[in-house]
Amino acid sequence: MAFRNCKFNPSFPYSCKVMDDVVKTDVVDGVEVETVVQVDASDIAETFPDVDDYKLSALMSTGQPLNAVDPAIFSNPYSDVENILNASLSAQEPTQEPAQEPVQEPTNV
Repeated sequence: MAFRNCKFNPSFPYSCKVMDDVVKTDVVDGVEVETVVQVDASDIAETFPDVDDYKLSALMSTGQPLNAVDPAIFSNPYSDVENILNASLSAQEPTQEPAQEPVQEPTNV
């Protein structure tokens, strides 16, 4: 019963900043130069629109027509690649291997 008087206090890891890699574009001497910069994720999250702006009622209140989205854009890309690969493989005819001549073994004279 050695643990009867022990008090368990879990220690949680310290929080750390989450950094995202962002491509920054600068124009130097008329040439666009892209550099990768690390930015704090909380700074990026502040630029996102509010979630309430994407509710159906908010979208309808703008007066813009809402069009149906073609479901073909939501297809699985892996199945599309597999279908293309299978179609290209079935289009190729199998090649016939050339007939091999029988090998003659050397004879001792």
